[in-house]
Amino acid sequence: MSLPNSELGSRIKKVKNLIDENELDFLFVYFDEYNVMNGRYLTGWCPSIERGAVILSNYYDPFLIGGPEAGPYAELDSAITETVSSKVFMVPEEEYPLAEIFDFSQISARYFSGVKLKRIGIVGMNTVPHSIYAQLEGELKGARVIDLTDEFEKLRYVKSEWEISMIKRAYEFADIGFQKLMEKVKEGNREYEAAAEAEYAVRKMGSDGFGYRTIIGSGERAIGIIPAASDRIFKKGELVLTGIAPRYNGYNATACYPLVVGNKPDAIQKRWIHDVCEALYVTRNALRPGVTGVEIDSVPRKFLIEKGYGDYMPMPFVHSSGLSEFERPFFGPHSDDVIQENQVICIDIPLFGHEHIPGIRVETGYRITQRGAVAFSQYMEGLFGF
Repeated sequence: MSLPNSELGSRIKKVKNLIDENELDFLFVYFDEYNVMNGRYLTGWCPSIERGAVILSNYYDPFLIGGPEAGPYAELDSAITETVSSKVFMVPEEEYPLAEIFDFSQISARYFSGVKLKRIGIVGMNTVPHSIYAQLEGELKGARVIDLTDEFEKLRYVKSEWEISMIKRAYEFADIGFQKLMEKVKEGNREYEAAAEAEYAVRKMGSDGFGYRTIIGSGERAIGIIPAASDRIFKKGELVLTGIAPRYNGYNATACYPLVVGNKPDAIQKRWIHDVCEALYVTRNALRPGVTGVEIDSVPRKFLIEKGYGDYMPMPFVHSSGLSEFERPFFGPHSDDVIQENQVICIDIPLFGHEHIPGIRVETGYRITQRGAVAFSQYMEGLFGF
């Protein structure tokens, strides 16, 4: 991920304000290949194998700590290039005889020499491995450890114009990828063939990965909610749960729409497809700044209950998107989070558990403006029928 200097500077400034407000000696922002978002927000980069953390303070420029393999990669691709190798971040039992490896107390002496550390903030407390937390707490005795995950992640809620442009490009990938996926959902083909064509298309366009594994669940496999493509062969007339989530420069898009093998849905399939699309439509029209999670969740929920789908709604319908396809805030039925201008919101209408329709989903993303929701994908809205 390429992170412009202006974007990096703005983000570092926000985090420094967080450090000052909480009177921290330093902030420890944990990330790994799965829990990548917070570290990637500051670096534009993620380690491929090892875990890592960004260290920010008012004593020294931001730097990375990670395993020995991370350093050369970070120097190539990270916006923050100085890296210190720490044993606790190494691949277990791997040996690096030429590497200089530090523990946390040595890192403290090197970067915070002469400062008695009293308050350390951690971002990612819910994902940091116990071994890393225990070593940090044990070697920096006397320092109070404070969880600042919530406060930090709120910095990511509203997107900059640069972030919006990255997401817009990702949705261009999603449009092409989904069209290629559709072409392969044919009788006699296998699920993984459709996934392969879609993924190849977006990779060739410049996608750097996926927000989730491509969803393809045909027939009875549609009950899986997020089933990855298998070797199952498509059968004529069955409904297929599908979705693709290409990423560009770290930012995600999503495209989900139910397909029928042979493109001739029966009466029940046609009604369900129509109704989930209409639920998305009424939700889109209700999105605007100032609406709470409770309020927006009630729109598709009420609509679908009135249509008779009350027993098939396993999850909320509206969530944020960005460095993760599915990220905070989540606008569920008990959420008091407020939708803000320049948030990126996905509307996801999923129904699961019916004997004839095991699973169905439509999903796409929107930018929130003062006038309401603006679609990133006109193509997907065309599939939905509006």
